[in-house]
Amino acid sequence: MPDISKHEAFIQALESGTYTTLGLRVGSQTVTPGAKVSKHETRSTPALYAPPTLAPGTYTLLAIDIDAPYFSWNVLSPIVHWIQTGFTIPPGEESQEAKQSGEDTELKSTDPVIVPWLPAGPPPGTAPHRYVFALYQQPPGASVPAPEKLKGVPKSRLGRMRFDVDGMVGQLGLGEVVAGNYFVCN
Repeated sequence: MPDISKHEAFIQALESGTYTTLGLRVGSQTVTPGAKVSKHETRSTPALYAPPTLAPGTYTLLAIDIDAPYFSWNVLSPIVHWIQTGFTIPPGEESQEAKQSGEDTELKSTDPVIVPWLPAGPPPGTAPHRYVFALYQQPPGASVPAPEKLKGVPKSRLGRMRFDVDGMVGQLGLGEVVAGNYFVCN
């Protein structure tokens, strides 16, 4: 079975406050870490919000399911659900106003999607799956390879299984995880 202990440790660190919580809206629901979300709500691509403490810069999001096909037998995990680069928090007055007002800034990107959003789809009757969202800092001035030049980018649903998160982080030259969130769904 794949080793998902690193992702479980990330969830624990998120819950203990080690990581800043990434603002996450799935369908009509604003997600707090560990919130239960229905499959129906996951049909559209989630919206991301930078917490006011996040510094200006460019960020990449990786979203994975760590419990496929079952929580207790996760031989297909992790399944990649979304990879998007180029989320930008610009320096200047807009981000300063957001910091002063305490509001989260919506993260948007014009970069090509590396892996498009795949709605939650745990098998019927299974325990809730954990969908983990990790926001990584992109190094300043780094150029991100085009999706077709990256190794391991899935071309099908089957290709999303047993995804090499560390390999993709390395190819993209990403820095540390700076914020995250997760929800459960079954």
